[in-house]
Amino acid sequence: MRKRLWVIAVIFAMTVSARGSVLTYFRDRGADFLDIFLLRISAARNAKGFGFRARATGLAQIGAIYFEGEHFGLDRRAIGVWKERRAEGGISLAYFTSIENESVWGDYFLEPDTPWMNFQERGIIRNNIFWGDGRGHPLSVNAEIQAGILPGFEAGIYPTEILDFAAGFFTLDPQNDDLARVRKYTAHYPTEIEQPLQLEQLPENERELLKEMETLPEKQPTPAEKIEPQPSTQKDLTPEKKPPPEKNVKEKQSEKKTQKPKIPTEVKKKSVPSPNAHPAPLVTRSKSTKDKRGKSTEKPRKDEISQKEKHPEPEGK
Repeated sequence: MRKRLWVIAVIFAMTVSARGSVLTYFRDRGADFLDIFLLRISAARNAKGFGFRARATGLAQIGAIYFEGEHFGLDRRAIGVWKERRAEGGISLAYFTSIENESVWGDYFLEPDTPWMNFQERGIIRNNIFWGDGRGHPLSVNAEIQAGILPGFEAGIYPTEILDFAAGFFTLDPQNDDLARVRKYTAHYPTEIEQPLQLEQLPENERELLKEMETLPEKQPTPAEKIEPQPSTQKDLTPEKKPPPEKNVKEKQSEKKTQKPKIPTEVKKKSVPSPNAHPAPLVTRSKSTKDKRGKSTEKPRKDEISQKEKHPEPEGK
């Protein structure tokens, strides 16, 4: 009898040393025991909870439930509060569930995005349409009732978790839910909580500079200075005018020959006599001739004859 106890103790010590510490071993056994049970009390929001469900494996099940509110209790090792909206119904294999739920508060196994939750699909947090109840345990047995303003109740067991609990004493884990196993196979998936980012250590000189910068007085704002316009560096896109090409000497000479003399455009204005002015007398000189005696034989002029005719002299003179 004593030999058997010694053998069991040696085997136990070897398995515990292989899986981790004694604390981790017994913690996994306690968690495996909680995995057997489902026990929750629900509170419907605005009396949006009615129906029932009876299930004895996925082959023998019937019910119809609509629920919107909160659940309090445990679903396997997850203990806490769920916020949930769910509609389910059917019979036997034709049973479907549409569910949206999230954790409000609870233990480590109810938190999303943890190594344990991501290692394998657990069915504790569900957001989709599922065949059956979506928990991933086709052999589960449970019942639920919702009665509007009254608290709802849900209870059940998971037979496959009973086998996992018994196998765990021999360091076996059919459900892949022991923390020692999860940590072993998720070592290359570190989380921010487990391994936070480590900042590089600054040398002493840089630390002193940072301290001095912190003690420096803040710079007072100065009035805005006039900003002189700076010449634009952009290129002018307008095309440059090129000077005309120089002409040859021959071309210049030919142009001079073909040029016409310029005609003066200025014309002297003719004086126009006024209508009231007397016409000026016409003065004509008569030719004088002398005869042989020396006497002049000057003939009277035409204008004098005409004036005499117009103005005859009086006879008294």
